[in-house]
Amino acid sequence: MKLMHFIAAPAAGGAEVYVKDLCKAMAGQGHDVHLVFLSRAEEIGRDPDYQERYLSEIDSAGITYSFMPPGSRRRPFNSGRHLRNIVSDYSPDLLHCHLYYSLLFAFFVTSIPVVYTHHNILLKVPSFLYRIFDYRVAAYIGISQACANLLRSVSAKSVHRIDNGVDFDRILPVVGRRDSVPHVAMVGTLCEQKNYDLFLEAVSLLADLDFSVSIAGEGEDQSRLLKKADDLGLSRKVTFLGNISNVKELLAGADIFAMSSSWEGLPISLLEATAAGLPSIVTNVGGCSEVIHSCQSGVVVDDPTPLEYAHALGSLIESHASRCFYGDNASRYSSKYSIQYSAERHLALYDQLVRS
Repeated sequence: MKLMHFIAAPAAGGAEVYVKDLCKAMAGQGHDVHLVFLSRAEEIGRDPDYQERYLSEIDSAGITYSFMPPGSRRRPFNSGRHLRNIVSDYSPDLLHCHLYYSLLFAFFVTSIPVVYTHHNILLKVPSFLYRIFDYRVAAYIGISQACANLLRSVSAKSVHRIDNGVDFDRILPVVGRRDSVPHVAMVGTLCEQKNYDLFLEAVSLLADLDFSVSIAGEGEDQSRLLKKADDLGLSRKVTFLGNISNVKELLAGADIFAMSSSWEGLPISLLEATAAGLPSIVTNVGGCSEVIHSCQSGVVVDDPTPLEYAHALGSLIESHASRCFYGDNASRYSSKYSIQYSAERHLALYDQLVRS
């Protein structure tokens, strides 16, 4: 098949990494894949070096790509016509949209089926709009059970649950379970969604425990979070790494993976950490608890308060046996989240829609 995917930008982010890996897996099975980006990284204040690596990776996989004009969000009619021209030039069998802006533009493309994946537990647009989207969308995809349930509550069209997956070739497994000072790793954009405030406040309650934290990611809250960590007296315990290219080494050298998000879909960083064999601590949002319960690989904090989070994190830090138990389970049961399995399920759905 000739397949077209539409994503936000070649920038660091769970959805962007997932779509890249998904497209590579599809191209690896002989399909012709084209990626359309709504923005360039610098247009949205993201790392241009990361964009260069991203584009180089998809280019090496034989995936072609194009960019929408600057300011496309503000000019939906012009953007819709531009997308129609891209589709006309490429002639795909199917268009897969991964953000609602692209879905709006897709109303200008009537010749092919459209699939829409919602990558989060928040709709970000009024729910009634999904009844309008239904006129253009052939099928929806929820990346976790929580996301699939959300889509079913707002749409009359078919919703397929296809869990996110990760490229296990990119994972560096944890070697050994160290009984030493635990190191906690976090990976994610420094923004409101990831709720690093909760994590930092919880860490400040564990001053009597010996552990360290590394946080990888860039984002709008970076300077504020650095100041908050300093104000809480955490500068020696918590290190902000910025946007890094060696996430797999960070995970392989850690003892615990942590998330404190206010909302999620099914985080790629959590799946990568689980595939690496790390025990995890997460808040009960989106599909996070689904991974933990399915793999028996960590702790879920149901009450997102600093005290409850600190209690759960402290238990993992203090118990080497618990870390070994959850980490071994993560290694044993994480294979269900492979990118190959996810790609196969997508391709089966695409084939059904194209044939019909």
